[in-house]
This record gives sequence, structure tokens and C-alpha cells, in this order.
Amino acid sequence: MIALFKNKYVYVCFVSFLFSFLYSCNSEQQIKLINDNRNKEHVYYFDYTNAFNNGFQIPSVQQDGIGSFSFCFKLNNFKSDTVYYKLLYQNESYKFTDESEGNFSSENFYGCSSSTLTKFNAVFASNGNVVIDDSIIISGNPRNEERYYGKNDHIKGIIDTCALSNAINAIKNDKQWYQSIIEKAKNNAISIEKQLELDAVWIVNNNNNDSVNNKWQRNPRVGRYSVLLIVTDKEGLKKIPDFIQNTTLKSENKFVNPYNYFLDKKDNTSEKTYTTLLIDTFIITKAIVPLESGIYIPYSQYNNRDYFNKYVNDTKYIYEQAAFEIQGTSLHQKTIANIPVKAKFLSENYTKQEYKENVQKYNNNRIETRFVNTETPGKTFGIDSINKTLWFKNPYYENEFRKENVGVKTRHGFTYGKYTFKIKMANLLTKDNVWTGLTNAMWLVKESDAPWNYRRICEKEGFMPYYGAGEGEKRVPQIGYSEIDFEILKAAETWPWTSYEDKKERQDPTSNDDKIMVACTNWDMACKQPKNFGIGIQKTTYNNQEFYPHRWNEYYNALTFKKPEKDTELFSGKYYYFQIEWNPKEIIWRIGPDKNHLRIVCYMNDEITTIPNNQMVAIITQEYHFSEWWPKAPYKQENIPFPGEDLKGQLYELEIE
Repeated sequence: MIALFKNKYVYVCFVSFLFSFLYSCNSEQQIKLINDNRNKEHVYYFDYTNAFNNGFQIPSVQQDGIGSFSFCFKLNNFKSDTVYYKLLYQNESYKFTDESEGNFSSENFYGCSSSTLTKFNAVFASNGNVVIDDSIIISGNPRNEERYYGKNDHIKGIIDTCALSNAINAIKNDKQWYQSIIEKAKNNAISIEKQLELDAVWIVNNNNNDSVNNKWQRNPRVGRYSVLLIVTDKEGLKKIPDFIQNTTLKSENKFVNPYNYFLDKKDNTSEKTYTTLLIDTFIITKAIVPLESGIYIPYSQYNNRDYFNKYVNDTKYIYEQAAFEIQGTSLHQKTIANIPVKAKFLSENYTKQEYKENVQKYNNNRIETRFVNTETPGKTFGIDSINKTLWFKNPYYENEFRKENVGVKTRHGFTYGKYTFKIKMANLLTKDNVWTGLTNAMWLVKESDAPWNYRRICEKEGFMPYYGAGEGEKRVPQIGYSEIDFEILKAAETWPWTSYEDKKERQDPTSNDDKIMVACTNWDMACKQPKNFGIGIQKTTYNNQEFYPHRWNEYYNALTFKKPEKDTELFSGKYYYFQIEWNPKEIIWRIGPDKNHLRIVCYMNDEITTIPNNQMVAIITQEYHFSEWWPKAPYKQENIPFPGEDLKGQLYELEIE
């Protein structure tokens, strides 16, 4: 028998007794929860203080007033003189339910009390009555997995000035070493002092303990958590495998989820020698990414600090506490021959007639240009402490022709979650519906390409080996790359005729003139494992809605769906909501004017695409794309003027739940 405490809301108190019986004992035996120290009206928010180096811990003394969740259970009429117990917890919002789902339940985020990490605790039974006191702290890498041990890469950003000075002096005092610095500076076309600093930084960064438990590499998941208490006697304990008693052990090189072992209803054992008590909701957690903690700029990557300020800099404090970092868009060497025109797209309008005339007027008078990223951090993004927003802009340059990207990314990775962006981004169309050339994007991307962040093995042929890899590249069983996108731009709703079964060309309706495309993409790296993996137009259904994502060919890294939406609705107001719900088996994209009125614009599941299971960070960008990336686009990037005014945006809130 398994007694479930079904609690719809976190603020419902545990006022009823919870009973569970030993199969080998009489019905008079019972366990009940008699006390715990949770605030049952409280949603536990992730505390970002010092979490970048150490990972998250729930609860937080600073934020919640307690350092652990304490529980007191009472067991009556126990028939042995010693009770053995283990206290477990598991994230219930983002989990695989049982072993029938591809043996993936071992990926669930679960752990146990520190006192029962490697064993069952023994408690003396006095006259058959037992009181069990224990506590739970939810933190990263709860199974102490070896893959998350090593050098703490996050410490690399912290530059200890004393250590840096010592490293510089050590180089200078070694004549041969210092001579190599002089040569390296010459080859890199930088000053000796700068090269000396860069090499000293490298030394400090790599003088790092290689046996650290990097809890931040497997952060806790947001959402609902349960608690499971298992109680047995000495004879019952002998029948529980070591890899279940000790949460850090594997069986046949795989972890086994103890929840499945103890709660699996398909267990055919005739007589269970343990009892379980499950609290199916003991807390609910969320994360709101703090804006006011600032934006970190990686040390030594930006020489121009003219616009550094309290919230945007490379100091040790900002490094340790900032929840955001500058995001540099991947740049291509390819140039475009752009018309030499600047336009105030939004304040003064830019018409279709002007677009046509300028294409002809400057047909033989173009500027060879590349898209660029900011060279002056703090000038194009920052924190508005009064309005409590993170602002960003693609800047206007009076004396230059520049199409400059702007972007920021979060610095704390998560696996799964419902990411809700409350955000204002720049309009993409002028009043006459000419494209400004920008792509507004909110997306999730792998936190790291390192082995600790590899995705689950692709059993069928493997993944394409890197972002952008195509036909001819050798596939690999595992990869760290993952990405889930909102990309919003002026593009065609239809695909080229080659993507349709009937091989007929489709024309976009004229009603799309004032609309931009909300493009939703999952970069599954072309893993063919899903049972309905295909190319061209695919089909999937959710809540009686049909969606038709598209893949170019069997090597193409991603699956994309496009949905037309009015530019004025999404970007003319004070803000709009964009949501990516990333589950173990599906991804849902939603948009809407407020959080209570979101509509689904795209859906994909694991039958047509591989859902990432590694840790990702969130990114916000306003960037420039080549038109050929979006075939049939009605406007060409090279025919769109450079901005004649700042193209601005603001992030009000990013919530993960």
C-alpha cells in the first residue's frame, strides 16, 4: 500500500494523518508526519546570491529564513528494536514517469537527506514507537556524480589582483619566459604589457583545484518537489540493493531512480519488506532572474571601458553576483553590399517606395559591410535602476555605417522549465510595413560544450558534430550543443516548393503584409532517433491544434515552424509576453499580451525531434540576419538602410517555473 498525500496548493497544511503499512506487519502500524518547518503559503524562489560559483540551494537562509526543511515523523507499533529509514526528494514537474519511457527516469532530479545519502539511517525503537527527525537541502549534483567534478570553470572569471601581480612578477623574473612574451606580443600585434597581463590571467585561472564538486553544473530544477520516506527493519534492509541504499552508486554503469524502485506499481514482489510515505507536493519553486545584480563583461575581452558603470563592468563583485552577461552574436566573415543610406525607420517611417527607389539609385554605389557586435559594453545595454528593467538598443552612429547586434544572456543554467519573458523589443516594421532588418530573438542555448554538459546519447546514427555541420560530416554519439529559439523577423510564411509533397509553389497571402514571422526552432542536431523523424514539412498535433514544422534535409540541424503575427501587436505596446515551455518530452511556444492570456504558436514533441536534456541559459538579442537564411523573404538585408536612430528594447522580467 502506498498512501499519497494529494495537495493541489502549496499553502494547504498537512492537517491529516498520513498512513502507510508494512506488508509484513499488522494494520496497527502507522507512520505520520507530526511536524515540519516549511512555510506552506510560500513559493520558494531561487536565491541567486553567490549561486554562480556554488550553484543554488533551497531553502536559503537569506531569502527564506531557514537553511533546511526539517521533518519529524512518528512510527507506532514497530515490531523490531531498530528502524532503518531513507528520506528522499524528487522534482515532479520535469521528470520521466517510469522505466517504460526509454529508461530515462534516472535522469530525474532527485536526492536525499545528507544523513541518508549513502545508507539507511538506524533509529532505536522504544516500546515499538519511533520518532524520525531529519532534514532536506535541495542543491546541485545531489548524487555526487563524477562528471561534475573537476576545475571550477566559473572561478576563471575572478581575477585576484594579488595573484595576478605575483604571476606577472614570476614571468618578468624568468628571462626566457619574458622573452617569449615579447615575441608573442609582437606576433599578436599588441603591447608587451597587454600580453603579459593576458598570460598572467591564464596562469591564475588555471591554478585551480581539479577535484571541486561543481554543483552549478547540475542545478536544481524549478517546479514542484515531493518527499518520500522509506522505512524497513534489519531483514528488509538486506533485500534492498546497495545501489538503492547508496544514492551515489550505479548499477551496470547507470543510476537507478529509487522512487521507481520503491513506488513502481508493476513490482511483482509477493511481499514487500519496507513501507513508504509520500508527500507528493512539499514545496513549489520558481526562479526570477535578478536584473539589478548587473551585467558582467568578461575580463580582458573589451579594452574600451568608457561606458562601464555600477551595473555593467568586469569587477570581482559583478562577476560573482551578476545574473546576466554580454552576449556576442556569432559573426560571419561574409560581407554584404549595403545601400549607403540611414533611415529613421520608426519615428519618421520608411516607405516601400523609398525602398524600391534606393535599390535602383544605389545599384552601383554600395558599402561593403559586415554585421558587428558592440565594442563599447555599457553603451548599448544596461540596467535602469529606477524602472527596474534591463535596457538594450541597436545604436545609431552619426559618422559610421554600422549594423550592430546587441544581446545579453543569463549566467545560471537550468534543465527544463517554463521560461516567460515580459519584454518590449524594437518594432520590426515601419508604418508602411518595410522591414528594419532586425531579428528579435529570445532563446535558450547550451551552457557549455564540455563533456559535463553533453546531451543524452543519440542511439540512431548520432548527432551532427557541431552547430552548422552538414552533409559529409561524420556524426557523433554525443554533443553538448542544444538550442531552442524564438526568432521573430520579416520572412515568408511559406517554404520553397521543394519542401511540399506535391512539389507546388505557395504564395504568401497579401494579408501578411503587416505581419512578421514568429519562428520557433529546436536545434536537435539532426538526431534521427525520433520515430517520426522526417524532412520537409512535418506534422504534429497539440490540444486539437495542428502544427507544421520544417526540416531542410536529413543533415539539417534543426526543425522550424513559422507563425505570422502582427508587428504592432507584439512590439508597439509597453511590453509583450513570450514563453518557452521546455519539458522532457515536448516543447511549447506561447505568446500573449499578459501571462493569463497566452496562446500557443508552436509545438514539437519527442516523436518528431530530439528534446535536449542538458543545461541551458537564456539569451535576448536584437541582431541582423542574412536574407538567404530565410528563403522567399520579401526584403533583402543589403537593400535595407542602416539605422538612423536607436532601436530600443527593455526586459521587465524573466521568470522560470
